[in-house]
Amino acid sequence: MLLNVGPSHPAMHGVIRLVMELDGEKIKDVDVEIGYLHRAFEKMCETVMYTQCFPYTDRLNYVSPLINNVGFALTIEKLLGIDIPERAKYIRVIMSEISRVTDHLTCVGASAMELGAMSVFLYMIKAREFLYELVEEITGARLTISYVRIGGVKADLTENFVDNAFKKIADVRKVLIEADELLTRNRIFFDRMKGIGKISAQDAIDYGITGPFLRSTGINYDVRKANPYLIYDKLDFQVPVGSTGDNLDRYFVRMAEMEQSLRIIEQCFQQIPEGPVASDLTGVVIPAA
Repeated sequence: MLLNVGPSHPAMHGVIRLVMELDGEKIKDVDVEIGYLHRAFEKMCETVMYTQCFPYTDRLNYVSPLINNVGFALTIEKLLGIDIPERAKYIRVIMSEISRVTDHLTCVGASAMELGAMSVFLYMIKAREFLYELVEEITGARLTISYVRIGGVKADLTENFVDNAFKKIADVRKVLIEADELLTRNRIFFDRMKGIGKISAQDAIDYGITGPFLRSTGINYDVRKANPYLIYDKLDFQVPVGSTGDNLDRYFVRMAEMEQSLRIIEQCFQQIPEGPVASDLTGVVIPAA
């Protein structure tokens, strides 16, 4: 029989429609229809100024809003020819990499939870909380932060932020070791991940897949290396790459990426210069045509 599920939120992350072909209780085939999360952000941004778009970018992926802020700001700065201060570049990278780790913690933790590993989910959400405290210390918010500005960032690092961050990074590393011990050598987790959701490198390219998903297929491509922006060309980090393109490889890639992000943050703290955190964007009167 054919069974239509959705479009709904079937205890998953996002709205999706599934048209399933069933043989009793076994799923023989499924047609997946995605895209229901589109909320007209682009259209709404057409009605406001560039500087007013950041609250929308916060919500494109609410687990890593800082990266969304940075991506939008870089686009507008490229259009307008704005070069931001060096300190602002470092702060953007620090906050973006913190945000990247919170995103991966959520992804891996939720994946493990859906396979029955509830303890790991709680551990990883605990680690995410450590990093959310850092985000809140700088931005004043946890999720919808609207922190980045065209020309820099809203505010400088707080006086004790670096010390607090090193402590939090150490705590996150402990959680990652715990998670690795609970999952990586867990036969149930391994069997439920290996060979599942497999996609080839060519299909990943054809579908326009990016990030850890793409790298899990064996494609060694990271825009931070291939086309460095901000100060990534001054940092030493590796790009974890998988080989099989299945759920297990995506797990390994994300776990390895979190450690690389923590290394990036530590290097930024060692290199960050003093100076302003935003460009001088004094307005200029434009004469009428």
